[in-house]
Amino acid sequence: MPDNSNKFSVSNDSVGIPDWVNAAYFKRVLKRELREFRRILNLAIIPATPPGESYTSLLMRVVIDIELKDGFSQQRSYIVKTMLNDVHGNGGFVNTLNIFPKEKMMYDTIIPQLEELYEKMGLSVKFAPKCVWSEDLKGRICLVQEDLRTKKYKNISRLKGFDMEQMERVLEKLAEFHAASAVWRQKHGPFPEDFQRIYLPANYNKSKSYQARVQSYKAAMASWGLADHEQYVNRIPTADQFVQSYARCFNNNPQEFKVLNHGDFWSSNIMLSYTQSGEINQLRFVDFQLCKWGSPAQDLWELIICSAKHSIRIECFDSFIRIYHTHLVRCLKTLNFSERLPLLRDLHMSMIKYGFWGYFTTFTHLVFILLPVDTEASLVKLTQPGEEGDRFRAKVYTNPLYVRAVLSILPFLYRRGILDF
Repeated sequence: MPDNSNKFSVSNDSVGIPDWVNAAYFKRVLKRELREFRRILNLAIIPATPPGESYTSLLMRVVIDIELKDGFSQQRSYIVKTMLNDVHGNGGFVNTLNIFPKEKMMYDTIIPQLEELYEKMGLSVKFAPKCVWSEDLKGRICLVQEDLRTKKYKNISRLKGFDMEQMERVLEKLAEFHAASAVWRQKHGPFPEDFQRIYLPANYNKSKSYQARVQSYKAAMASWGLADHEQYVNRIPTADQFVQSYARCFNNNPQEFKVLNHGDFWSSNIMLSYTQSGEINQLRFVDFQLCKWGSPAQDLWELIICSAKHSIRIECFDSFIRIYHTHLVRCLKTLNFSERLPLLRDLHMSMIKYGFWGYFTTFTHLVFILLPVDTEASLVKLTQPGEEGDRFRAKVYTNPLYVRAVLSILPFLYRRGILDF
């Protein structure tokens, strides 16, 4: 039976599934992955994230019924990740950031090499889903990965955050990733330039979008119920302070312990599997578009601020750093790291030195993370000046979940001197 008589379906055409994501495309993928592949019986394309949940990529779940050469049939499920079109609102801007070539390199080369470091020590450590196909066709990059959901991996609710047991496991996994990256650099030299580049536009200090966000933020702060809220309003950084603080988070001090940060390290990019008795089994990270060489403080701040459960975020902050540090040192020793091992106090000092990440992630990422699913949510609306932008910002900055979070985060940052811009 020829393939063109088979049944194929696309769910929710409004998300703009590209024409080239079709049976012919997956025929090539399956032939490469499965020697016994004969033909596709049925193919369904489903958006992998609800509208309003993804801002930099087009994510699809592709479920395929296939027939094998022995006559048996089988179902395969993949996650397809590709670049947004300009019509999706962010595509034109996002694609200029060069994040897709970086992620392709992570899946093709760097992650397998990080995992191999542990393998050589007799340990099985995996960081990411298997990438079964990647290509760069005239600048259009596509990644086809195993679907972790078929192996019982899932995300927690981003609105609730990780509990203490989950945080401990995530911090240990992060330490394994960071340790391997530090050893990778010793073996291979500096990471490519893309991993050290800063992505702030040069004219940020003249940006109307930043001014609009700050104006809306300060207006919202008056309604939060912060004790002496004016002292916090006065500490919101100007555009110049914001840019300078961001730039200071990246330096070339050779004495400082540095790692490859995941760069977008929050709960939706961390998947967990569980044993039958409900205990955490394995973890995998996804979305390696924003990896950056720098202080581990970046990933730690983002994880704790954006994804620790509200009741433990601040209360257990220092405990989180100790958990991470203990496992980091253990992994560095296992992998024969030859430089000075970072001390716990070094790590605490770097959390203050690079405390801007704590403010940055509160001001930017946390706003979206604590927003219940909103089909109208977009980076464009958050940053555009004018009435429509003002309405959207007023909505997200006064969202009760966000307000509850900042009522404990901002005083914490203030007490540590992090808001002294």
